[in-house]
Amino acid sequence: MITVDFLGGIRKIAGFSTVNINITNSSINEILTLLESEYDLENKIKESEIMIAINGVESSVLGGRGAKISSGDTVTILSVVHGG
Repeated sequence: MITVDFLGGIRKIAGFSTVNINITNSSINEILTLLESEYDLENKIKESEIMIAINGVESSVLGGRGAKISSGDTVTILSVVHGG
């Protein structure tokens, strides 16, 4: 199982703070696609407005959108665009 946590504005957009996905292995791209289709988030997750971490490590240093995720991992999606 992979846990996905939503923080900041993306939490409000999603309408929930945590999702547990019953997948053993995946990638950031696959998780985003699954979230968009199964949780009605299509066109709501703007990749230019979020940061993604895997177990607390920013995904760009782990392979970006192709970064691998395994069962037991926690993916955190955080909004990086803020009002002023």
